Amino acid sequence: MITTLGGCFFCAGLVVLRTIVLFDGQNLYHAVRAAWAPSPHVPNSVYAYPSYDVEKLAAKLVQRVPGRQLEQIRFYTGVPSPHRGSDEKFWHGFWNNKLRYLSARGVYIYRGRVNPGGQEKGVDVSLAIDLIQLTYDQKYEAAIIVSQDWDFGPAVRLAKEVAKSQKRALYFESAFIVGGNATYDRGVPGTFWSKIDKALYDSCIDPTDYRA
Repeated sequence: MITTLGGCFFCAGLVVLRTIVLFDGQNLYHAVRAAWAPSPHVPNSVYAYPSYDVEKLAAKLVQRVPGRQLEQIRFYTGVPSPHRGSDEKFWHGFWNNKLRYLSARGVYIYRGRVNPGGQEKGVDVSLAIDLIQLTYDQKYEAAIIVSQDWDFGPAVRLAKEVAKSQKRALYFESAFIVGGNATYDRGVPGTFWSKIDKALYDSCIDPTDYRA
């Protein structure tokens, strides 16, 4: 039997933490490529393109802490315009295919822009705003941000203040790539740092190549 108390779920004496996983898609891709992609570039290497299985990786990250229950996966990425060149057109097609599949699987998708200089627009802000809104709406007890971007630190800090005003204590985690040629081993400020090593990543590779 499952009951609720203060926004948390209790089942047979075990606290069940509703957990949301928020992916910074481009941040994860570039971290994987920097860490493990061969040099010189090998296009068919699984580390040379966004080969991760979003659902599988989210599930494994959630399962690291007993009592957490995957409530929702949210995926944020910039998508290049198909009108700026052959490379942009190629990646536009890739992300169209991958995002269409994820959406059909029930994953929340935020699709931002990539400007001519290769910079994302709207992605970080949208993820941060959504994290705070979900806190106001009391939609979770634990949040995992798959990113190392320190720009999310203020959003985590504000979410904690919102939760405090609601008399709730939330758990925040940031998951990021370590090993290989990765040189940055710090997560988002104000979160527990959870490492994604090569063995974990390899166990979550998507067999579908959306580049086709």
